[in-house]
Amino acid sequence: MLDSLRKTASGIIGFAIVGILVIAFAVWGIADIFTGFSDDAVAEVGDQKIDSATFEREFRAEMDRMSERLGQPLTRDQALRFGADRMALSRLISVASIDEAARDIGLAIGDEAVGLDIVTDENLQGGFGRFDRELFRQVLRQNGISEERFIEQRRKGMQRTQLTGVVEAGIPAPEILVGTVLRFQEETRTAGYIILPPSLVTEIPEAKEEDIASLYEAGASAFTLPETRDFAIMEIEPADILSTISVSEDQLQAAYEERRGEYDVPERREITQITFPSEADAQAALARLRDGAAISAVAEEIGLDEADLHLGKVTRDELLSPVLAEAAFSTEQGAWSEPVRGPLGWAIFRSDSIEAGKPSTFEGVREQVLESLKLELAREQIYDIQNNIEDARAGGEPLDAISERFDIEVRHFTGVTRQGKTRDGATPELPELPGLLDAVFDNMEGDQIPPLDTGKEGYYWVEINTVTPAALKPLDEVRDEIVKVWNDQQREAALENIAQRLADRGNAGESFEDIARELNRGVLTMPGIQRYAQNDTFSRSAVAKLFAAPEGGVTWGPVGVGDSLILMQVRSVRVPDVDRTSKAYADALANVTDSIGADMLQSFVVGYQKQAGVKINQGLLQRLTSADGAQ
Repeated sequence: MLDSLRKTASGIIGFAIVGILVIAFAVWGIADIFTGFSDDAVAEVGDQKIDSATFEREFRAEMDRMSERLGQPLTRDQALRFGADRMALSRLISVASIDEAARDIGLAIGDEAVGLDIVTDENLQGGFGRFDRELFRQVLRQNGISEERFIEQRRKGMQRTQLTGVVEAGIPAPEILVGTVLRFQEETRTAGYIILPPSLVTEIPEAKEEDIASLYEAGASAFTLPETRDFAIMEIEPADILSTISVSEDQLQAAYEERRGEYDVPERREITQITFPSEADAQAALARLRDGAAISAVAEEIGLDEADLHLGKVTRDELLSPVLAEAAFSTEQGAWSEPVRGPLGWAIFRSDSIEAGKPSTFEGVREQVLESLKLELAREQIYDIQNNIEDARAGGEPLDAISERFDIEVRHFTGVTRQGKTRDGATPELPELPGLLDAVFDNMEGDQIPPLDTGKEGYYWVEINTVTPAALKPLDEVRDEIVKVWNDQQREAALENIAQRLADRGNAGESFEDIARELNRGVLTMPGIQRYAQNDTFSRSAVAKLFAAPEGGVTWGPVGVGDSLILMQVRSVRVPDVDRTSKAYADALANVTDSIGADMLQSFVVGYQKQAGVKINQGLLQRLTSADGAQ
């Protein structure tokens, strides 16, 4: 669900319209004007403003993207060091530039098109593949925006799609460029090769004390034990206290009466809806329909197919507004409603079929009401328990004492690193609590850490018991490790010297077979190596060197797996003919066309930034990206 809503929220803001293209734009590569602002604008591009809520939303989205690429969650401070704030603001400025350009040229999207885009959005559809009004409300609440704001941003997103499509489209890719790219990508080589194992190195110099000391100092981080923390965790959620909640029959009956609408099966109707820009247009179409005009004819006049007008079987809550719902559900089957004004224009409705609602009974939903009411009461009690625990903590009680008084389990963990492991690499069974390790390592022993959200309507507390600082292992303890590293480095350097001398001999004209016989090895052959190939024998680095050498040339590189090296000779080079009817040519053409389009879009956005003018509220930006700004 969260992934789905996140994608929807992204659609709301419209960042995906430009995609990764604007990510590559030069960060701060614009005429920045740092000035004071009187409002909540972090930046302005012409008349387009980027407010702090939008910036914070995109900053967190960039944190998520960076975390996904790195394979581990980033703290806010880490994300700032990686430049997530600058990337987020650069992307927002690029999007605002496109919005300003669309406004300047008068680009507009009609209400009917916006409405159709919303009701057909898969991220806003329920289990039956229909627009889900309640899910729509959830999206609005979770993103903190109104319905009008949602529609405005969706309209802007569609305008960006049209404008960027025009900027990127219609630029032909030169055939000579496509052919060059294709030949480069499809070129293959045949290599003769021999493997040079580490055993070719028979002697290496013995490590001296100064060598060991130097390597110890240079690689201190490799011999440093990470900082660890000992801490306690106590957590409580509504589900933990459900068994202690008692509900009387009177309470249960009252709760049912209060919320019986949630359990009633609502009336559902097959609805046809047509939306018009004005009341006059709606009245004119209504008169024609009541006189027997075909729906398809009316749909064609407003640029839609008849199928686009059928909403399918919906409830009142699945329509965009209560006003529209009342109009649609107050007409008789087969009759057209009078025009009503909704968020997207003037609409008329026809009920094609009616499925009557079915009221619930107390006996039929008793267990559902009981479960819901107990959970509701548990949520209220959790808040009270949290307040009582905070009062106890304010009085100096440790978690162990509090746990006994409130009968809540406390779990203790010792020697945990910031990566959630122990110093010996073991992984303790930490609970999956949001921000746990950040809370543990961003606070010190004795700090009163506020209660944190479990993510399941509960709270958890962290108490730091012991901080064990990072410590460099004594030289005597790691001497053997250092000597091994020294020996490996010397052996690696000696093997590389052997490979280079052999390659020099081959490039000076000596037979590759003679070199192989000298090493008591036969020459192996690998035909048809592609430029970006990689396997256990040929590493990417070795293949790159092979393609950098001329036909007949000798070079070397690391093997794909292991410590050996591979000595290679380019036996033949095959440059393919360009077949303009092949799939490879079509793929190359598409890639080159996309690249040209991306360049055009980048040039357009950067150029428009200079034309419209960009202002950045440096003071507000610093507050938002500071530690306090995250609160």
